Amino acid sequence: MTKTREFTRQELYDLVWTTPLVKLAKEFGLSDVGLRKTCVRHQVPTPPLGYWAKLSFGKPAKKTPLLPPSPGVSDRVLVSVFVRPVPPKEVIEAAARAHERISTPIVVPDESPTRLHPTAKALRQALRSARPDDEGFLRVGGPGLLVASLGAVNRERAWLIVDTLLKAVEAAGQQIKATDTGLVAIVDGETLSLRLGETKEKTAHQPTLAELKAKANWEEQHRKWPSLYNLDRRHWRNWDYQPSGRLSLTLTDPLRTQWQDDYVLARWSDRKASKLEAHLEDVLVAMLTGAATARHNRLAAEAEKRRREETHQAYLKEQERRRYEAQLDAFIEAKADELIRLQKIVAFRDHLSWEPGTPCSPAEEGILRATNDLISRLQHGLSAEALKRAVKLYN
Repeated sequence: MTKTREFTRQELYDLVWTTPLVKLAKEFGLSDVGLRKTCVRHQVPTPPLGYWAKLSFGKPAKKTPLLPPSPGVSDRVLVSVFVRPVPPKEVIEAAARAHERISTPIVVPDESPTRLHPTAKALRQALRSARPDDEGFLRVGGPGLLVASLGAVNRERAWLIVDTLLKAVEAAGQQIKATDTGLVAIVDGETLSLRLGETKEKTAHQPTLAELKAKANWEEQHRKWPSLYNLDRRHWRNWDYQPSGRLSLTLTDPLRTQWQDDYVLARWSDRKASKLEAHLEDVLVAMLTGAATARHNRLAAEAEKRRREETHQAYLKEQERRRYEAQLDAFIEAKADELIRLQKIVAFRDHLSWEPGTPCSPAEEGILRATNDLISRLQHGLSAEALKRAVKLYN
């Protein structure tokens, strides 16, 4: 989660001269390079190299004063602070126990062992059969295979690392499972995915003879038909990419999408000081910890799904209640209108009534009979029995 904190130049100056930039940047969730760029942009001087070492030994260290800003430089500094959420309690506890669950050091052998893990054996066969793509990468994957993308020089390293790691995972009481889409690890009942890769290096592209010829042809066509052939057209790419030789290993939660937090649980790669092989114990620790993270996220997602379903059901129930209420209101209003109509017709009949013995014409008698018949029908529709039958239709 990202928040924005506002400082004056003086406040930021006081912060960077009282707390080392690396430590302050971590508190903000930034890199020290990013925080330094913010200071440079707002003309806030930062401590030079060796400043904090001098202070720690009690030596005098010169402090660069804060000068008034140049025209156009605001005194208002906005810093985007990346707030890292506190891990759930169960994740913290799993991380504390993870090291205790690894019984022996994880060491990658220099040579291929006599017995390879079935998954490592399948990876070896797939990498040997794969052909480099346009960038020089061997890309493998599919049912039962670990997804991998690397250069040919790292093929043997790749299956030795995978063999050693997966044997250590199973030695820790966990399971490796082949699926239709690849390979997953079942760690403490949770599904995790591993992906082996290799970083890229780029070099400036040198145009080939074919590309130079194509450009010359285009320019010739432009001279003939300048409106059809644009000289701004690019005839070749700026960069060429190729495997760097630096392997990387990524641990992900397959139940989450790539844009969600905690999709990538951890990532390791070759460094100047150490190779990927030296971090396999960290990988196993991260898998044991990542299982707790995946479980927490799964349970939270299930609870959120239940909440949405309950909210939807409550909405449907409320809509049904309103529909029933509207129907009932319409029924009551219709019966009230019938009652008013009955009262009017009864009054009309009373108006038509003649005194006893007074002769009346057949037409008058017909009107009176029709009026009494209508009154009877309306009274029947408003009777207690008829109302009870009608009300049952709305239950």
